[in-house]
Amino acid sequence: MDIDIKKLEEEQLRLAKKLNLKDRIDINSIKTVAGIDLTFTDIWKNPTTGIACIVVLDYKTLELKEKVFAEKEVDFPYIPTFLAYRELPTILEAYKKLTIKPDVFILDGMGILHPRKMGIASHFGVITDEVSIGCGKSKLIGEYEEPENKPISYKPVYVNGEFRGYAVRTKKNTNPIFISPGNNISVESSLKVVLNTVDKYKLPEPTRLAHNFLQEYRRKKLKGEI
Repeated sequence: MDIDIKKLEEEQLRLAKKLNLKDRIDINSIKTVAGIDLTFTDIWKNPTTGIACIVVLDYKTLELKEKVFAEKEVDFPYIPTFLAYRELPTILEAYKKLTIKPDVFILDGMGILHPRKMGIASHFGVITDEVSIGCGKSKLIGEYEEPENKPISYKPVYVNGEFRGYAVRTKKNTNPIFISPGNNISVESSLKVVLNTVDKYKLPEPTRLAHNFLQEYRRKKLKGEI
């Protein structure tokens, strides 16, 4: 497929103008939080099949309330900083299946820690007008000091001098994760929400569980059990 990168960059910049980086909700009133992740039946093939999972958890207890999957053919290739164009169509199919409306969505990917402030969490948040947060597993952009090597240590991340998120070490001897607002939430509140959902593992429970459920689903699909 022919891809006009310039056109996509312009679209991302237009979408970025719609971002709301203030708290639309009182984070102390959050009752449910969702985690979103996506995988492919074969990441080396194009087209391939995308599989998305959204889990909804109780915000206080982290108890699983709902779990949905969706599959969709994907022919957009992997291009750094344009992840949403590859993954969002499948994610939106899963989003339509939810019977519980979560207060906040945490996505495996970036929010405004992106060259044009339009990582997949921001793209999702603007399109759906949901409260969304990006939780990336590796650095995409920005400057920061290394967090201390201890649980729940974090440092601000700046892009061209602008405060955009946090590098967070959730566990000792692990690499930091990168938290930033997607849409309808502030940088500080994004950090607080994610930290509230960190339990025994490096990643917050919503995206960790979505990832684990996806791996199980993918294994069954490749075995012909789904």
